[in-house]
Amino acid sequence: MPASRSVPAALFVVAVTAACLAPALPAAADSSNIRFFQPYVPSIAPGGTGRVVIAAANGSDQAVSSTFRITAPDGTTFPEARFYWDGQRSSVPCTRSADARRLTCDAGSRAGFVFPSNAQTRLGVTLRVDVDAPQGATLHGGEWATDEAAPALFAVATPVTGPKGEKGDKGDDGKPGHHGKPGRPGPKGDKGDKGEKGDTGRPGPKGHDGKPGPKGPQGPKGHPGKPGPAGPQGPKGPKGDTGKPGKPGDCKCGGGHHDQPNEKPKAKIVSPGKGLGVRSGPGTHYKQHGKIPTGTVVKLQCKVNGTKVDGNSIWYKLADGTGWIAARYALNLNKVPFC
Repeated sequence: MPASRSVPAALFVVAVTAACLAPALPAAADSSNIRFFQPYVPSIAPGGTGRVVIAAANGSDQAVSSTFRITAPDGTTFPEARFYWDGQRSSVPCTRSADARRLTCDAGSRAGFVFPSNAQTRLGVTLRVDVDAPQGATLHGGEWATDEAAPALFAVATPVTGPKGEKGDKGDDGKPGHHGKPGRPGPKGDKGDKGEKGDTGRPGPKGHDGKPGPKGPQGPKGHPGKPGPAGPQGPKGPKGDTGKPGKPGDCKCGGGHHDQPNEKPKAKIVSPGKGLGVRSGPGTHYKQHGKIPTGTVVKLQCKVNGTKVDGNSIWYKLADGTGWIAARYALNLNKVPFC
């Protein structure tokens, strides 16, 4: 299978919440803007495990997919139920078929897999080649697609191990060596016999133990003192004046309801240093195009799971549509919905 072969793939756009349909968001790309292709065919020995990479090139509009369906080439299986997004393990788990030859990766109720505009995403999956796979062969039949896409084909090659060569002829005899250096001194003489041990003397008599001295008498216990008399109770103070009733409130709530209107999600920037970077997507691998000073309160639109920052995978989307910030350094001031 040539490494340059590519198949255009349609992407299924997941349903998103009403907050995610704000006019500031870019429109989702149609299927003609995405194409999958295999940049190179990896070489994996029979019985070994390796990584297969599929590249996804996007057009001028952002695109989203909710599901990937991946089939292993002939003679291979999936040793783990996961795939990789730009070299990092995806947080979305996959399910394997009974024969471990198909993975189905479903984002479920999440925002799905977002492809940035005018960018190339490297998708990877781990494969194990069967022990009995033929050497020097290309194993075809691998497919990578979304639910509604024509599959992008990929393959795996196995290296060739040739027979062991015959043993070469023995070389000519070498030239005689130089005279050796003087030898080391001879071994040390034997140690003389050890003399006989003298007789052990008898122990002397044991001294008498001294008697303990007499115990002194214990002093008498003192009498406990009686509690003092309770002091007299003070007189009760006079009753204070009753305050005047307050004026009626000036609430302008309509329809008899007193609930405050729902505030839009907000967060305060708490990053150390001068500010927090704004990126074009929910991850540290996206391009940074600005900073928000520390202490600033910003309006938010929604949140998604992206690249983990110090153990926190939540990313907030700014309400003005200018980009994404890591929730690790943004303190949410009220509830933020998922996109």
